[in-house]
This record gives sequence, C-alpha cells and structure tokens, in this order.
Amino acid sequence: MAITRRFRETIFKRVEKDSKFRRQMLIEAVNELLIGDLEAGKAILRDYINATITFQGLAGKLKKSSKSIHR
Repeated sequence: MAITRRFRETIFKRVEKDSKFRRQMLIEAVNELLIGDLEAGKAILRDYINATITFQGLAGKLKKSSKSIHR
C-alpha cells in the first residue's frame, strides 16, 4: 500500500517537532534491519533521512553523491 502525501507530511511535521519520535523512528529502522526486514528498515530509514537532513544534505556531509547514498 502506498503512503499518501498527507500521511508523509504528518510524519515529517512530527519528526521536526518531536525529538523522542525522531529517535524512536531511527531505532525502529535499525531494529528492522537487524531482524532482517530490509525492505521495512530501508523504508523507515529513507523517511527518517528525508524528514531530517535530506539525502542532499547527507551526501554533502559524507562527501558522496546523493545517488550512491540512495542505494
């Protein structure tokens, strides 16, 4: 099921305002990766990055291309 734009905007606003939610989102992404659910873990991590630093910002800090980070 695709995530609606409204849901994504709600999540992004909450990430912006709520540090506990932001931290829990990152923890959940890592936990999903550790238990082997790569699809869910990567999806949560992608949303986390987009809601916080963005892939462009992360690429700049890591001195890598945005495309390579998306992989």
